[in-house]
Amino acid sequence: MGILLGALDIGTQTTTLLAAEYENERLSVVGHVSLQTSGVKKGVIRNIDEVTACVKRARDEMNKLHKVELYDVVASFSAGDIKSFVRTGKKSLLPGHIIDETDVAEAEDNAWTAEAPDAPDTPLQRFRQKYEVNGQPVNTPLGMTGSELVSNVLELTAPRSALESVRTAVHRAGLRLSDVAFSGVAVAEAVLDRKARDEGAVVIDFGAGTCDYIALCNGVVAAAGTLAVGGSHLTNDLALAFQATQVQAEEMKLARGAAMIQPDLAGERYLLRTAFSTSDRSISVHAIQTVVTERVDETFRLLRDLLADRGVLPHIHGGLWLTGGTAALPLITEQASAIFGLPCTLGVPMHVEGLPESLTAEPFRYATALGLLSWRVRTLSQEERSPTLLSRLRNFLKG
Repeated sequence: MGILLGALDIGTQTTTLLAAEYENERLSVVGHVSLQTSGVKKGVIRNIDEVTACVKRARDEMNKLHKVELYDVVASFSAGDIKSFVRTGKKSLLPGHIIDETDVAEAEDNAWTAEAPDAPDTPLQRFRQKYEVNGQPVNTPLGMTGSELVSNVLELTAPRSALESVRTAVHRAGLRLSDVAFSGVAVAEAVLDRKARDEGAVVIDFGAGTCDYIALCNGVVAAAGTLAVGGSHLTNDLALAFQATQVQAEEMKLARGAAMIQPDLAGERYLLRTAFSTSDRSISVHAIQTVVTERVDETFRLLRDLLADRGVLPHIHGGLWLTGGTAALPLITEQASAIFGLPCTLGVPMHVEGLPESLTAEPFRYATALGLLSWRVRTLSQEERSPTLLSRLRNFLKG
């Protein structure tokens, strides 16, 4: 019997709970439940009671449908006010001392800035970036000698109250939160192989409430963060443009929305049905797609400019990967490719076996939850080698 792992992705529109068994270095899904989310806006819990009820219902359905009883889960986290900082830590070395993992860990710990208990933000994730020995950049300092070791760490922070809300909802639902990961990290874990990481890759998870991004260069996380823009904004734009309800606008987006205008559909019209009028309205498909493409175009350009300002794009040679529900829009990979000037593809999760049919039709929708499973396997092995590096955040989340 292998290790039973649980992954929980509380999205703005959909909550996904996965159960998987890890045995002999193989990760296999043994249960999947997806439910409509309520109580979340732009990735942040606004009503703990509603989210708690949703997570509890997912846990109960997992037990009922798949005969799997989960006790703990790793959860994803996304919010528009996630911030990123590059922190530098130093350690002085004795003459002739050979640098080992302990020295690296101490230099990284020195980069970890202590916060006051009442600080509004708390660390969410941190990534090793680059090292210097005696002022010279090195890929790895292990085995080298010098007088000073410098470690640069990219740190993501999130509102303390938002992270606490996730922990509270999960615990109230009868589960233990074993860990939490930035959604962008989970997605990258799901869809990128070693070659893509080394060549340079950008992953964008275009969800309903947020747009998470992560850029990797030479296997190192160069930039990561979130835009508070998602598929729900496309729906809002359509509702305002055509004086439709949110339900009507969502149906309109799914039926005729696209990330680029489709000339072959320009002459068609979409029938907007309503129960509150004696006559239905028809709307030009060209007009619908104009509204959607403008928002998608704006979002991709914001991301492109952000990554360009951070000096990341020149180092991206592998391409661009898209995941999330909004990635289902027709022509979205073509639009992203045109704006970023990079080849773009829909991200297909790897490393996980036994995917049920419910996950294989549009696997990019479930990249976050599937990536959480792979990420949890990797962090478990890291804890065995060096438990101190991740202990602070994990102890905080466990309360």
